[in-house]
Amino acid sequence: MSFFLLSTTMRTAIWSILTVLIVLSMNVVAQTEEINSDIVWDTDRSHSGTIIVSSGHSLTIENSIVNMGEGSGIVVEEGGRLEILDSELTATSPPVGIVGFGYGIGNKASSFKIPASDYDSSFKATIMPQDGGSFFGFEFMIEGGESIYGNESEMVIDFDSQASDTWITILGIPTNIVGIALLEMEFDGGNVIQIPGVDLETKNMRPSGSFGFHISSNGLVEITGSKILGGSLQFDGEASIVDSTLNRSTPVIAMSDVAEISMSDVSISWSLDDHDLRMGPSTTLSTSSVEWSGGLTDRWERRVGQQMVEFSSSGVVYSVQGLGYQQSNLGSLISDQNGMGIIGSGAERVVEIGWAIDSDQYNQSPIWVEQAVVITELYRTAWNPQSEVEDYGGRVAVDWNKSTVIAKAGSPDVISWNSPDIHILSMSHDGELSADPNKGWKGNVSIANTGNSDAIVYFVCDDAETGLRQSIGDSYVGGKIEAGGTEGFPINWTPVGEGDMAITCSILTPSQLVEEDTWGGGSITSPIISFSVQETGEAGSAIPALVAMVGAALIMGFYTFRRSKSA
Repeated sequence: MSFFLLSTTMRTAIWSILTVLIVLSMNVVAQTEEINSDIVWDTDRSHSGTIIVSSGHSLTIENSIVNMGEGSGIVVEEGGRLEILDSELTATSPPVGIVGFGYGIGNKASSFKIPASDYDSSFKATIMPQDGGSFFGFEFMIEGGESIYGNESEMVIDFDSQASDTWITILGIPTNIVGIALLEMEFDGGNVIQIPGVDLETKNMRPSGSFGFHISSNGLVEITGSKILGGSLQFDGEASIVDSTLNRSTPVIAMSDVAEISMSDVSISWSLDDHDLRMGPSTTLSTSSVEWSGGLTDRWERRVGQQMVEFSSSGVVYSVQGLGYQQSNLGSLISDQNGMGIIGSGAERVVEIGWAIDSDQYNQSPIWVEQAVVITELYRTAWNPQSEVEDYGGRVAVDWNKSTVIAKAGSPDVISWNSPDIHILSMSHDGELSADPNKGWKGNVSIANTGNSDAIVYFVCDDAETGLRQSIGDSYVGGKIEAGGTEGFPINWTPVGEGDMAITCSILTPSQLVEEDTWGGGSITSPIISFSVQETGEAGSAIPALVAMVGAALIMGFYTFRRSKSA
């Protein structure tokens, strides 16, 4: 059937469906567009959706006003380039509300002014919360001493025709919970005027709301002689901002370790947070002639994500002091079976603040820097189980630029550290290479401790060929070796049976160590000894020394050893 033979109703329905499909198709296309060439925008326009500047290509916006639709954005991939020259990028829906900083009363209290003197008739002023918020529990102190409490949806004040400009101070716990969307003034004649929060004169308040668009880059961004209004800026590559203004477009975020930001002759106003720039620990920043937001808005913050600390052993009890601006101490923590522990709570934290220039903190020191330290509280192993040997460990500085802080002797982060370093040096004897197995072969094992902490060290000896445990006197031979010292331990090897044999003596290392040879250890092998029973006219003992392994549990106690496998 021909389309033109259809009824008017049916044709209308089909056109409606086709129109919807076309619009939906256009919206899908507008959502994401990838640039695979060098593009120039040099005329005024409106932009919606997201445009992606792919690697090796560029987008240049010059001498243009671009209205950025709600939720729109420009994404620059690594190797891509975005240039904004003598242009304006303006959000069609920028943040318009205001909110306090949460400091309460005093000279940091949040206030806004109602411009009553601009009007010569009575009016009712209605303050409306933002995004469905509530003023319940908030007190509004009117200049002159009167207080009014808001309700869930608004706060209302009546002004007569002779009223002067009036400051309103917001009190609540805290005042940064609910934003103020707008002031609505309804006059006696029915005329209504609405003023967005950002257009009011304020003290200690900042914008509230969501960015209207975003620019996100892992490549290169250059902004020169331009204005950015209401856009979120995240630069994890290289960014240069020169002779430009940023309004309701901060904090600029650059969390990547390779990010580089330079700003020269830049004016920043109305940051949506309490700082204008948020950086990672290694972000490079260069500034010249920057007019920051000021007031209670700091120039920048550096933030660090989750960090770990690595010990040589499991079960190390430690704490972290001086963490964050509040220098909080979250109490004792403990390393896991891999020697790993968390620094703080594991959440992102601020490690550097570039204070606002007009703040009290700036006058004391323009920049605050975290100086956190990992401190071991209890570090016991099988080599220092007794009170006569002190805890191992010490103090280690927390380096922001590392995801894992190394808490081991020799680490560049160490401030002070105590741990042993054990080496089995030699096995001396009187020159005799034969012996009666019943009387045994005598030797002396020398062990050195080149570390800076004492250790109680034991070793065992095995048949060098079969690996069977041998009796050398006690079940375990050894003792305390002071830091920097060397000790000799006598052995009396009484094998079972006769023949040519050698023994290998090996250090028993603490089982708490993640890597067995972290604190040294090792083994040494004797020369080959010929064992034969010497006839004395008396029946030889049928039972050689079989005391090996007896009493081991008493020696070990709570702590355990493991045999060193290092040579």
